[in-house]
Amino acid sequence: MISKQLRQRPDFKLNTKVYYQKHTWRVAFEQPAWRDKDKIAIQDAWYRNRQICEYLGDYESTSWKTRADAQYFVYLTRPDRIPELIERWGDSLVEISGPINEKHQDIMLADLQVVTRSKLWYNKYRYKISSQRHGHEDQEIFEDMQNFCLDSLEPDCYKLNDTFRRTTKEYQKRMIKLQTKLNSFSPRSLFHNRSGHGTPYTATGSIYLVNHDDVVTLHMMYKQYITTSQKVITFDELE
Repeated sequence: MISKQLRQRPDFKLNTKVYYQKHTWRVAFEQPAWRDKDKIAIQDAWYRNRQICEYLGDYESTSWKTRADAQYFVYLTRPDRIPELIERWGDSLVEISGPINEKHQDIMLADLQVVTRSKLWYNKYRYKISSQRHGHEDQEIFEDMQNFCLDSLEPDCYKLNDTFRRTTKEYQKRMIKLQTKLNSFSPRSLFHNRSGHGTPYTATGSIYLVNHDDVVTLHMMYKQYITTSQKVITFDELE
């Protein structure tokens, strides 16, 4: 009942992530900058923040966390204390964010790799695996992964992001020739190039997939290189 009432508020925003591995609700309050000339506002905010912590320490039995940044954030695993936070300190409330419903919350907590979105990636792909690599030698695996997809997966069942194209040997050779013509070539420029050519030192290759079987296959082949695996659950599937 509480969560349903909160979702009807104009300052409610849908949350699609889990904060600090367990908190699905977040309440944001106004927070003056510490360098603000209005010292009274800073003192009032500090006193309010301390009161909020004392209140949560006394009445919230489950996990909670606060963080002072551009706003003052309160993270909760459930919405039970939010009405009291609104009643006491609602004059400085900015936003409440939480899951769309209980099913959504259960999915978020059951698997932190689940992403909730209005649509599938590119309106087609439910799965995404990503590999973040650092430096030229580490990024050579991208070409191997790309060739494996070309040889082993159905062409209409996957999509590679642009990192795979930019890290191929053929592309790098073209960039060397281009930069040589411009008399601006240096080995470092392939990875630190303001014009957008080449690849940065840290690059992430992402493969979007239709079928879960292809996710399993890629994990079998490249598990040591995969840094994240995600699955989309659309909002209409939560209803």
